[in-house]
Amino acid sequence: MARKSMKQEVAEGIADADRLASDAELARLRAELASYRNRYKAALAQIDTERERADSLVSLKGLGGKSAPLAKSVKGKKHDATMVVLLSDIHCEETVRPETVNGLNSFDLSVCEARLAELQQRFFAMLEHERQLAKIDRVVVWLGGDLISGMIHPELAEENALHPLAAIRWIGERLRGFLDAVADNVGSVIVATSCGNHGRTTEKLRTNEADTSYEHHLYLTMRAGETRKNITWQIGEGHLNYLNLDGFRIRFCHGHAVRYQGGIGGIHVPLNKAIAAWDATERADLTCLGHWHQFSWGRSGRYVSNGSVIGHSAYAVRIKASYEPPCQAAIVIDHGRREVTKAYPLFCDRDLRKETK
Repeated sequence: MARKSMKQEVAEGIADADRLASDAELARLRAELASYRNRYKAALAQIDTERERADSLVSLKGLGGKSAPLAKSVKGKKHDATMVVLLSDIHCEETVRPETVNGLNSFDLSVCEARLAELQQRFFAMLEHERQLAKIDRVVVWLGGDLISGMIHPELAEENALHPLAAIRWIGERLRGFLDAVADNVGSVIVATSCGNHGRTTEKLRTNEADTSYEHHLYLTMRAGETRKNITWQIGEGHLNYLNLDGFRIRFCHGHAVRYQGGIGGIHVPLNKAIAAWDATERADLTCLGHWHQFSWGRSGRYVSNGSVIGHSAYAVRIKASYEPPCQAAIVIDHGRREVTKAYPLFCDRDLRKETK
């Protein structure tokens, strides 16, 4: 075999470098295109909402009777507040066929993308509303795990639309678009993270969750490539991730360490026991978790439990879980009062409600 000349080796090296540069530029352009698409879809959804609002106002025009004068706005300086949005249990690549859930739900990649766009639209609508009552220039985005379903069960390996690595790239592009949109509307964005139990590389759960998590790898990659100066990342390396907001402490965890077997009282009883145990070591003013696909605000118990994007599934039917519409959660923390003044679901079930009309 003839040995390559120095000139040939140099030429091949230059060609390889050009290909690498081209691939990197193509990846960047694809990510940028996905971001623009998400913003475009969110803008179209916002236009639909404004049209519905305008139609409602027109329908009220001409109603008789003398109305009472509107109350004046509350005067005085608005309290500083932080808005928290919980994003977890998306299960983006999992498939839900209607016939497996008695027609209550349908889920695939296209449905997931539509629901994420609706979530973005609803979040910004609520942010605008809450700014009438408080000064909000900081948003915390919790990426709480189970963003993907992975292949931890045989049925998931058989029916999921994407391999875990492809799924983590798919959801990463959508999360990038969401974070960029939030950063365009507030002065400061803090991204706090937790690993779920689904996005793991191992057959069974391990205590070194972060080291065996596709999601943790995504978080590290996104932080390394962060270009927005007003976005900071606090990546959880253990099961609990504590965030200090001007003295108000939030504890984030995916929620699979809370043992709940169903029954009277729901998740409230075991969760309050878990919070008391955690507080004995390190106290928090609020605990945020997902995993159970149930939105719940335990104001006295100081917790918010998140819903899911995937919604009702064959697994939920099998374990006799109650029907929960697809939703995530938003929280308002009033720093003047030093407490949560509001927590509510951000529904993303427009596709299901259209089908029932």
